[in-house]
Amino acid sequence: MPLFAVPIFAQVPTPASVLGHTPGEDFYLANYEDAVKYFHALAASSDRMKMFTVGKSSEGRDIEVGVISSPENLARLDEYKNTARRLATAKDLNDEQAHQLARDSKVIVHIDGGLHSSEVAGGQHSIALAYKLLSAKNDPEIDAILNNVILVLWPTLNPDGQDMVVSWYRQNVGTKYEVAPMPWLYQDYVGHDNNRDGFMMNMKEEKVVTQTELEYSPVIFYCQHQTAPFPARIWIPPFADPISSNISPYVRSWLNTIGTNMAAYLDQHHMPGAISETRFDNWYAGFTDWAGVFRGEISFFTETALYKYATPRFYTVDEFPKEYQDLRALSMYTTPWDGGWWRLHDAVDYMVGGSMSVLDLAAKNRETLLFNRYQSARDSIHRTEPPFAYVISDSQADVPEAGLLAQKMIDNGLDVYQSKPGFHANGIDYPAGSWVIPMDQPYAAMAKELFERQVYPVAATGSTAPGAHLPYDITGWTLPLQMGVSVDTLLDPLPQDQRALMSKVDRITLPDAHVAGAGSVFAVSHKPNASFQLVNAVLAQGGTVAMASDALNTAEGTEKGAFIVSGVSRSVVSDLATKFSIGAVSIPSVPTHVVPIKKARVGLYRPWDPSIDEGWTRWILENYNYEPKSIYNADMRSAGLNSRYDVIILPDMSSEQLMEGFQTGSVPGQYAGGIERDGLNNLREFVRAGGTLIAFNRTAASLIPLMSLPVRNVLQGVPSEKFFCAGSLLRVEMQQPDMPVNYGVPASPVVMFERGPAFETLPGFKGAVLAKYAKEADPLESGMIQHSEVLHDKDAALQLSFGSGRILLYGFKPQQRAQAHGTYRYLFNALYVYKDPPMPLDQPAVPPSAHSTENNTIVASPATETLTKTP
Repeated sequence: MPLFAVPIFAQVPTPASVLGHTPGEDFYLANYEDAVKYFHALAASSDRMKMFTVGKSSEGRDIEVGVISSPENLARLDEYKNTARRLATAKDLNDEQAHQLARDSKVIVHIDGGLHSSEVAGGQHSIALAYKLLSAKNDPEIDAILNNVILVLWPTLNPDGQDMVVSWYRQNVGTKYEVAPMPWLYQDYVGHDNNRDGFMMNMKEEKVVTQTELEYSPVIFYCQHQTAPFPARIWIPPFADPISSNISPYVRSWLNTIGTNMAAYLDQHHMPGAISETRFDNWYAGFTDWAGVFRGEISFFTETALYKYATPRFYTVDEFPKEYQDLRALSMYTTPWDGGWWRLHDAVDYMVGGSMSVLDLAAKNRETLLFNRYQSARDSIHRTEPPFAYVISDSQADVPEAGLLAQKMIDNGLDVYQSKPGFHANGIDYPAGSWVIPMDQPYAAMAKELFERQVYPVAATGSTAPGAHLPYDITGWTLPLQMGVSVDTLLDPLPQDQRALMSKVDRITLPDAHVAGAGSVFAVSHKPNASFQLVNAVLAQGGTVAMASDALNTAEGTEKGAFIVSGVSRSVVSDLATKFSIGAVSIPSVPTHVVPIKKARVGLYRPWDPSIDEGWTRWILENYNYEPKSIYNADMRSAGLNSRYDVIILPDMSSEQLMEGFQTGSVPGQYAGGIERDGLNNLREFVRAGGTLIAFNRTAASLIPLMSLPVRNVLQGVPSEKFFCAGSLLRVEMQQPDMPVNYGVPASPVVMFERGPAFETLPGFKGAVLAKYAKEADPLESGMIQHSEVLHDKDAALQLSFGSGRILLYGFKPQQRAQAHGTYRYLFNALYVYKDPPMPLDQPAVPPSAHSTENNTIVASPATETLTKTP
């Protein structure tokens, strides 16, 4: 009997009676509308469930959740939510009061149907779990759960994606393409990276999740996934090392306890194949199903086995990896799976089993879990070690970005204050309006995790630390470095007289922006990212924009490359300055030496073998009003690209993904293939005829042999034991500051390097080195790098002349996950039509050389540490 089956005939409707199917059936998947329809049917027939709409998805769907508990608990839901919030924040509580609240209250638990929509069992599990809990009668285990736990059950965290995947499967089931991959992202912009957006919350769904978590304050957050290490049937905590020390020890301990309890529960219910630790670490702070740990939530996921969609598969032991074929028990794989059929209902059963184990544990440990949540907040508030606060001055090269960083902290549940005149901390007089984030608050761990430099254990020891593995995701994400914002770390406590000069703000308000001076021409700084929004708005209204070749005074100071705006009225510029918080300076006339720019027709390659980097790039360009047009394979293989585009962007992807795409026969014919040779030849002609081609990261490396460029990727073929850097923040040195593509770029920006190339120019190279790594200093700013000397004096970004056009090769991701705001200008500067100044002379070949390493350490004053070297 499946685990979610109930031996008691109940009054609530079965899934089959509402949907015509039972979740887990072979070849059937319920979509999001089916799940919500069934949830409403349950709520209408049971006093154990209430439905709530918590937000909107990217495509405009209502995001709904079902709250399940006893009728008595649901009647007091608001009261219990308020208590959960008080315990989670330790607000106006002492230990005795917290103990009493923990005794009297109920524990709130979040469980969802996942957010990676191709991992289909999660959404089916939510239906099955709801039915199990609501249909049971006189079941001691479920009665205890309903009496002690308030479950917030999400059908899915990604409604749009669930509908996309189910629709794709339904149209292909029973055909040769039944298990074909879907040829677009299952979240319109970011696909799988919706689980990498946990602290930035760029996507609507992730904002809704965080807002709902802050409203309900669940002690446990459990997300379903479906990528178990084969042949295991489910991966469960404990996680592999390393783990952040910023997480409360209560949370770290409970994660392990939940995992071991789940393993025992699954064994008890005859579900073999649970494995722990292998593969999955949670070092990266940005997982949507992990970010809550920095707010004291016990947040985690499991990974259940998946074949494809709802199609079953039979496995034999000889298909297992050799080390698992003897079916020998291991410490973290205690009950090996011995093969056989694996069906969707098996995955659903395992997920329901995992969820029931969590609910059972929460019911039995309600009071301890609630008091531990309070202790986590209490200990954070009463911290006695630095940092004691972070200060974000509103006097920066990019004030809107500084304000955005402060707003992200508010969105993550932190208290942010604004300084009044006279605010002074650790020897620094800060301007009024600076943003202060004190660390004596319950969710301080989130600020520390996002503001400090990450030191991955390999980097800390110089060799592999005990338990450390090559990382599952990126290793460094320090937000001030990524966003190009200066943040001061206060290493001394804030005295009370200075706290009196701080006012809590609920939302960040940027300083007023004005148009200064007299004249009909306006100078706007090139340094803030929002300036590009202003420029695009001016061009859209028929105005004229140029870039000043000589130094010019702007609201942000004197700089080369300032935008010169004309052809629109002062009132238009004033309105735009207010809208985008960008000051302007009126000047009498257009300067003598300028580079006129026009809006470019931007094409963004969008492969049918979908690229997450493409989605992120598209989202950013749409938000900055570049109006990118998607270029699919057929368009790329059609001649005359110059008649349709001025700039073409090739986002990060493998060479195979670019050139070959999906293999013929694996997907319907219209989705097979990549750009192929015809597309590559058309790109060559596009550039030769004057177009601009931009390539990021691995695609930049692929273009070198594909287009026979006089460049060498020095990392090509280098084994990981000779060089390894997966997602770290590295400092580069900007070259050629007089080139328009470098206008507004700081002298030594920090870039996100994630398995990308590094370059050397070869004889015949015509163009310019835009950025390079230092000759001797270690470039690492945050994360982990092994053998950094390989990068010494190598090129990080190039502009090549190619016929009448240009090719920009970036050996990093200048728009990484919409977090790397500090390097957006590398992309934005190339998205206009303008005439470059003469290129530097032909570059000589750079002979390979070895350099010694030297740590590039920022020396902090005794009381203040600056997280960024440049404005």
